[in-house]
Amino acid sequence: MSVEEGFTLLGPGPGLCPTCAVDHPTEDPHNAQSVFYQYRFRANRGRWPTWKDAIAHCTREVREEWERILRQVGEWTEPESEVPDVLPTPRRTIGTITEMDIDPTTENESTWNDV
Repeated sequence: MSVEEGFTLLGPGPGLCPTCAVDHPTEDPHNAQSVFYQYRFRANRGRWPTWKDAIAHCTREVREEWERILRQVGEWTEPESEVPDVLPTPRRTIGTITEMDIDPTTENESTWNDV
């Protein structure tokens, strides 16, 4: 018997943001501290998210205000590099459910036959 390392990330509940699983207006930033957002982002982008990522979809005014406040309180984060992310291949994705290996160096052995 083999033991697979990994986990299944279930989709957010009804009425919650599909990106961060938090109840917020669409024009507001995603919650960069949401565990759902962190793992969903990592599964899709291959790195952990930052506050710069969480505000990227907002208007310039909202981005500037959030960055100013987060810098004031010492919480501002941004990617270490402007180099585009290297995207891992999820083991399996069905709608908003994503399975990924905990160890990003693990080779994917699963196929669409596993679905």
